[in-house]
Amino acid sequence: MIQYNPSLKLNKLLIFTNDGKIAYNQSFHDGVNIIRGHNSSGKSTIANFIFYVLGGDFNKWTAKAFRCKEVIAEIEINSAKITLKRSISDRGMQPMSLFWGNYEESKIAGSENWEIYPYKRSETKKSFSNALFVALGFPELRGDVDSNITMHQILRLIYIDQKSLTGDLLLTDNFDSSITRTTVADLMLGVYDDSLYADKLSLRENAKTFEISNKQFEGIQKIFSSTGAETDFNVINASIAHNLEELRRIEDVINKDEDENYSVEIDKVEKDNIEILKKELLAEKRNYSEILEQIEYYEYEVLDSNEFILSLQKRNEAIDESLVTRELLGVIDITHCPHCLNVLTSVENEDDCKLCKQRLPEDTIKSHHKKMQQELDNQIRESKMLLKDKESTLQQLKSEVPSSVNKIRSIQNEVDELLNHYKSKRNRNLDSLIEKKGELKSKNQFLIQQQKAITQIDVLKKELKILTDNINNLKASINTKENAQKTKLLQAYHDIQSFTLKILKSDLGRQREFSNARKVELDFARNTYSLDGQNNFSESSNVYLKNSIRFAIFFASLKHPFLRFPRFILCDNIEDKGMQADRSKSFQREIVRLSQDSNVQHQIILTTSMVDEELNMTNLCVGDFYNEDNKTLQNLDG
Repeated sequence: MIQYNPSLKLNKLLIFTNDGKIAYNQSFHDGVNIIRGHNSSGKSTIANFIFYVLGGDFNKWTAKAFRCKEVIAEIEINSAKITLKRSISDRGMQPMSLFWGNYEESKIAGSENWEIYPYKRSETKKSFSNALFVALGFPELRGDVDSNITMHQILRLIYIDQKSLTGDLLLTDNFDSSITRTTVADLMLGVYDDSLYADKLSLRENAKTFEISNKQFEGIQKIFSSTGAETDFNVINASIAHNLEELRRIEDVINKDEDENYSVEIDKVEKDNIEILKKELLAEKRNYSEILEQIEYYEYEVLDSNEFILSLQKRNEAIDESLVTRELLGVIDITHCPHCLNVLTSVENEDDCKLCKQRLPEDTIKSHHKKMQQELDNQIRESKMLLKDKESTLQQLKSEVPSSVNKIRSIQNEVDELLNHYKSKRNRNLDSLIEKKGELKSKNQFLIQQQKAITQIDVLKKELKILTDNINNLKASINTKENAQKTKLLQAYHDIQSFTLKILKSDLGRQREFSNARKVELDFARNTYSLDGQNNFSESSNVYLKNSIRFAIFFASLKHPFLRFPRFILCDNIEDKGMQADRSKSFQREIVRLSQDSNVQHQIILTTSMVDEELNMTNLCVGDFYNEDNKTLQNLDG
C-alpha cells in the first residue's frame, strides 16, 4: 500500500470509568471500520469520544459518558505512533496529554514522559493543536487566522456527526467565521501555501520601502537641481582640502598671537560650577559610551539568535531528510560492508539491520523523530520570543542615543558659556581670524553634508534597484504559486465532484436528480453546498448528498498526494433524518467498494444501526453488535 502524508490512523481506543475500570477497549484497522448496533446502544457516544480524543472541543456528553474519567487513543501520524489522553469534563477547551510512543510503552512510562498541552496556545506554551500540526507536517499558518485554526476546526471537515444542521457543509459551530472555514478548506485541500503568504507580506514591505526610498531620492535630487549645488564628489573633496589648509594656517597665527591675550581670574563659585558641569559631562559621556557598548552587544546577540534559529530550522529539516534517506536505504539491498567491502552475512530477522545486526523498531524510531521535531519546534518558538525581546531592547537603546548626545551638547554649551564669559580680551585681528576660522569650519560642514547627500543618492539608487528586482521577483513568484494553487484547486474540485456523482449515482433512484446530476458546488465561506444549483431535497436525500460530498473529499485525498486531508474520516450520520435501510446499506457497500479499490493507506470509521448483511460479521466490523443489553460502554455500575 502507498502512504500519502499527512496521514492519520486510530489504532486503539480505550475509555476508563471514574473508578478506573475499562468501559471500552477496541482496536481499529486500515480501511473500513464499522461500529454497529441498535439505536441508543452508544455508537454515537464512541464517535464523539474519537472526535474528542483527537482534539475536538466537545462537552455535551450523555449521562453514561459522564461516568467515565478519561479517554486514551493510540494513533499513527505519518507512521509514527503517538498516544493521546484527555479527561472527560462538562467544560470545553480541555487540555491534552501526549506520549511519543505506542500505548503499551505509555503504560510503563513515568508521568515525566507525558507532555501536557493546553487547548489554546499562549506566549510561553504551544497548544496540542500546534504539536499535532507539527507532527502532521502542516505548514505554518500566518496572519490573523493562525490562532483560530485548531484540531477542532480540522476535525469539522473529518467528522460527519448527527447533531450538525443538514445544510451545513462542515460540522456546525456557533463561533466560527468564514475566514476560518476557508482557511481550513485551503489547508485540507492542499492549496494553502505559507510561502505564498510570506511572499505577499514581503512584497507589501518591499513596495512600502520602495515608496519611502523613492520619495527621499526625488527630494534630494530636487534640492540639488534647484540650488545648483556641486554634485561632483572629487570637486567637493578638493574644496574641503583647501579649506582645511586655510584653517591650519589661521590656527598657526592664532597660536602665535596667544601670548598677547590676558586672562581674568575666575572666582571660586563659578569655578565650582564649572567643575560640577564637567563631572556631569564626564558622567554623561560614560553613559553614552555604555549605551554604544550595549548596542554593539545586542546587535551581536540579535545576529547570533537569528543564526541559532536558522540552525534549529535546518536541524528540523534534517530530521525529515533523515527519515526519507532511511526509507530510501531501507529498500536498497546492501550486500557489502561500506567500510571493509566484505560480503555481509545474512540476518535472521528481516527487521534487523543488515550492517549492525541490531533490531530496527520502526514505529519507535518514527515516534522518536516526531518527539525530536516537537522539541526543536519548542526551541524555535522560545528562541523567537527571546529574539523579539532582544530586538526590543536594541531598539530602546538606539532610541536613547539622540537624547544622550543632546545632553552632552547641552552640558558642553553651559561649560563653554561660563568659560567664554571669563575669556581674555583679544585684539581685533585675532577676533577676525577666529571669525574666519568659524566660517571655514561651517563651509566644510556644509560640504561634508553635500558629500553625504551625494553618497545617499548613490545608496538610494542601488537600494531602489535592489527593491525593484525584489518586487519583480516576488510578483513572478506569487503569480507562479497562485497559478499552482488554481491548478491544484481545479484538480481537487474536479475529483470531489467526480466522486460525489459516483456515490450519488449508486443510490437506489430514490432521488431522481441524483441520477442525472452534473455539477457539485461547495461554498466553505457560507458553509453550504449544492447539486446543480439546489440543496432543497428531502431531509434524507440532503443527508445522502452531504455524506457523499464529505466522503468525496476524503476519496479525492487518496488520489492526490498534495491534499492535506489526512486520509481519515469518521462518520456517524448514515441513517440520519429517516434514511431507509436499503438506501443506507447501498451507501455502505459503495463506500466499502471505493475503499477497496484504493491502493493508498487510509482509514474509515463509520457507525450504523442498519449494517449491510454482506458486511456484517466480517473483519470490517469493530466490536460486538451492540444492543440494549450489551452497550458500547461497559462496567459503569461500580
